[in-house]
Amino acid sequence: MFELETKDGISILKITGEIDISNAHNLKKFAMENILNKGNKNCILDLSQMNYIDSSGLGILVSLHKSFKLQGGELVLVKLSDNVKNLFRMTNLDKALNIKNSVNEALKFLKS
Repeated sequence: MFELETKDGISILKITGEIDISNAHNLKKFAMENILNKGNKNCILDLSQMNYIDSSGLGILVSLHKSFKLQGGELVLVKLSDNVKNLFRMTNLDKALNIKNSVNEALKFLKS
């Protein structure tokens, strides 16, 4: 479900499958323990393999966004499917969260 790698010193967390009420808390726990608590202030969430997200998942993404901001960093979401993009537009989260088209675009954003 979660795959973590590092590129140019920045954590990239790839999410596979669904983020819903049954596992949303696991995403936050994983990101906190393996990224933020290890001193990494920036994270790219690769959502290319995520096929579903519910309101609890959206809430966790907002919470993670705030957690990274409080540590002086950024959370960037990349490779959203059309369905997920539409959901973010409907909820106005596309204006609140950092969303980029690719990992390279996100890396440039984080380095600027």
